[in-house]
Amino acid sequence: MTVATVATTHTKKLVKLGRSLFRWGFNSSKCKMQAKMAVARIKLLRNKRQAVVKQMRRDIALLLQSGQDATARIRVEHVIREQNVLAANEFIELFCELVVSRLSIIAKQRECPADLKEGIASLIFASPRCSEIPELVELRNIF
Repeated sequence: MTVATVATTHTKKLVKLGRSLFRWGFNSSKCKMQAKMAVARIKLLRNKRQAVVKQMRRDIALLLQSGQDATARIRVEHVIREQNVLAANEFIELFCELVVSRLSIIAKQRECPADLKEGIASLIFASPRCSEIPELVELRNIF
């Protein structure tokens, strides 16, 4: 390796770092794609979870009819947990749709618009906690 190639490599790395730090390289098409993919994944997960919750409710009814109250209570706790996850996923879906609809505003401004701060902050907060939605990690890296 010559000195020139090493210097060029280091310069490219510094430029890339500078763009990421100062948000010169905001890629709106990648952001839009990841947000739409997250919405699609959330819809699939919602359908799957709703089917599981529906089946669990039937099982709980059968357990109550057979007098197994303790087991039914445990299953009810699981149903409540699943419903909470469904509600959280709804919020994430709404925030992703908000980002997609306001993407032109985000791309034009240097700082995050005030009305989008809650939504974007929520997506960033949810990304490590929602491992079944890997698109959120990509969105976090974009923002």
